[in-house]
Amino acid sequence: MIVYKFGGISVGDAKSIRALLPIIEKQKSEKLVLVISAMGKMTNAFESLLSLYRKGSKEKQGQFNKIKSFHYTIVEELFENSHSIKSSLNECFEQLEVKLEQSEIQSYDYAYDQTVGYGELLSSFILSAFLSEQGVQNIRIDASEFLITNDKHRDARLDWIATKEKIISKVQPAFDKVNIVITQGFIGGTLNGLRTTIGREGSDYSAAILAHCLTARELTVWKDVPGILNADPKLLSKARRLDHISYHETVELAFYGASVIHPRTLQPLKAKQIPLIVRSFLNPESASLIDGNSKTDGEIPSFIIKENQILFTIASRDFSFIDAEKLTGILKLFSANHFHIRLIQNSALNFSLVADENHLQLDDLLKQLQTDFSVKYNRNLSLLTVRHLQNDSLSKLFNYTGVLLEMHSRLTQQFVLHSDVLVDKMKALNDLV
Repeated sequence: MIVYKFGGISVGDAKSIRALLPIIEKQKSEKLVLVISAMGKMTNAFESLLSLYRKGSKEKQGQFNKIKSFHYTIVEELFENSHSIKSSLNECFEQLEVKLEQSEIQSYDYAYDQTVGYGELLSSFILSAFLSEQGVQNIRIDASEFLITNDKHRDARLDWIATKEKIISKVQPAFDKVNIVITQGFIGGTLNGLRTTIGREGSDYSAAILAHCLTARELTVWKDVPGILNADPKLLSKARRLDHISYHETVELAFYGASVIHPRTLQPLKAKQIPLIVRSFLNPESASLIDGNSKTDGEIPSFIIKENQILFTIASRDFSFIDAEKLTGILKLFSANHFHIRLIQNSALNFSLVADENHLQLDDLLKQLQTDFSVKYNRNLSLLTVRHLQNDSLSKLFNYTGVLLEMHSRLTQQFVLHSDVLVDKMKALNDLV
């Protein structure tokens, strides 16, 4: 058995979906699980739609119509007018509209999980129907029926025992009927039947959970890039592929913000020594292999740029130390408000951290912090993290110009700086790649 995960770009339009057919058909004699993301940039579109409904904005119907039109256009290009997929989509959109109307009186996190995951449901409906139309038999299963989590909405934690039991009882038996099972990434459910989500970009993790529980031979994540690169090629044109790297190095790169793999993906795979392949659907021969056997980590330095960062500096109002107890309380507030932390630095009286921008909950976080602490913050920053660069060329490059915070360890250098400074240095940085 193998598991394939297809991201949003790989199912972003009718042409892309047709291009997946030979990839899937090549493996249809083997048991195959397909984990599907929302199409294109639909998760962003659904998040915007939810915000408009919660505000009661007049623009909400226009946004809803755009989302429906996007999906119906793909369906019209893939199927005959009389195909039953249209009624399935109609039913989905009717359910979604009811949930959106209810969202105004619900907490944002709860409403998010009941609505935004429809992007994955719609894409899996369409791909399943398309494969069936092409003679590729498959069964589609709702991930909320087997990926069991707690009720921490928007960042739910897996119940491994319940999930393993559900996968064995709901997913495994499907292979007695067909060789291909289709499900969704990103979404899960509680034992009480409430939908949850496991965090943005969490479809990789969904696929790894299935691979672990089904003891898959391998997991392949299909992307529009030729594997894992040592930099984002959209930002640094000299980016090179990392052909063979370890679980450990991949986790480090993901933690620091490399966008190719979700940080939680590797632990379930490493536990059973299941290799992860990151492969291009545009050029299937181009790939990176991640497993426990790589001895090449560090031969090529890696450059990770995270934009839209916030630097917080937090201090006690009474001149007392920022001790372990206070640190624990501060970090709990960041977690509760869904701020993803990238860097931490502390001294006796100050605690600084860098986190991804979250404009929806920034005001709430600040109010909670300011109850006990003095808080300063800078927005619109960039975080540059470099692994395995064995010289001081970065410090010389920036020469403290626009650098607000800098950290070094044995293998990693990090710089928090104003975004315009990084843009100004991008050409010189590209020469280091």
